[in-house]
Amino acid sequence: MRVLFVTTNWGSHYYHLVPLVWAMRATGHEVYVSCEPSFAETIVRSGATAVPTSRDVDQDELMKRVLADPPDWPDIAPEGVSQEEWDGSWRAVSRRAFPMFAELAGELAGDVLRQTRALRPDVIVYEPTSFVAPLVGAAMGIPAVRHVLGVDVIYMARNIVPPVLRPLADRLGVGDVDILGLATIDNCPPAMQLPSQVNRIRTRFVPYNGSGAMPDWLLEPSPRRRVGVSWGLCASDRGRGFLVPELVKALSEFDVEVVVTLSAADRRNLPEGELPGNARVVESLPLHLLMPSCDAMLHQSGISTMLTALSYGVPQLVLPQMPDELMESRPLIAAGAGIAVAPEAGLDTIAERAAELVTVPSYREAAGRLREEIRRQPSPTETVKELEAFVRG
Repeated sequence: MRVLFVTTNWGSHYYHLVPLVWAMRATGHEVYVSCEPSFAETIVRSGATAVPTSRDVDQDELMKRVLADPPDWPDIAPEGVSQEEWDGSWRAVSRRAFPMFAELAGELAGDVLRQTRALRPDVIVYEPTSFVAPLVGAAMGIPAVRHVLGVDVIYMARNIVPPVLRPLADRLGVGDVDILGLATIDNCPPAMQLPSQVNRIRTRFVPYNGSGAMPDWLLEPSPRRRVGVSWGLCASDRGRGFLVPELVKALSEFDVEVVVTLSAADRRNLPEGELPGNARVVESLPLHLLMPSCDAMLHQSGISTMLTALSYGVPQLVLPQMPDELMESRPLIAAGAGIAVAPEAGLDTIAERAAELVTVPSYREAAGRLREEIRRQPSPTETVKELEAFVRG
């Protein structure tokens, strides 16, 4: 088969696709990844062939456009979200985010349509916010398959997004198109997935957090228990508060080794002089290299960090701030594999809950159960066989 993957310019989204990209290539299929030019090098470093669009899209400008003329938005909460949450921050955040994704789809549609006509793929595989993919697939008569990013947050928006996509759908001559695609490749452990009615193709979550070299100190066992701290690819994304200094300070009195892994942009927000003696800071270290040696992980409740940790049976303390992070953290807490703390809780509370996470065995045991569930899911190579069968019909 010839497969066209479509992704946004966010590594946290594309990295979920990489194991399937590798499996498709390893089983003899042609694989191409549509992306904006500035993201092409990330695609290439993952071992795939990038197919850049003609230009990068200024997402800040798209957001200004959305804020200047916000669309009508439902007052009634969608399925899976309480009315109280919807009336709080969820409605306002989704009213900005999903129309921005729709605007992005409109900006990219011409290029992705041109790429699809030239490459003639047998199937299009896309990450959930690349709304352009199912629309182009419908216009070209090519099946579009969605690859979720762990917990399927987008499912709750399935009925509220089509109206903002209608102008683009009309432009492409396809009418309303299901943003969920004709099938969903699901890499979330079943115990953590939200209820949904989709044509599901299960796959195992395989950690990939970018390419990198193994530092020498990771080859040696830590003399103390090791606690990892991460704040995603960039804390400035989406206006999220940067709480790493508070987390490091909360761990400063513990008899643990603290390893903080940050992006180059966030490294500047943690001055060297403010680090306690038990902390080490590393820049852009892929989490899948660090995680096997960790006894616990503290992070912003990003789904990629969460599933990477669970792949190694590591319990977690999370500080969700955004609606999707809140939704993604709930299954982790319900499974007993982690603790959620409100970002405004304060140092004492963070320290108390971190101590509980490290010392109470039930959290690690629950994380171990989720690790085994992840390992029982079909490998990406097995998923390729299912995808082949789906395309054949």
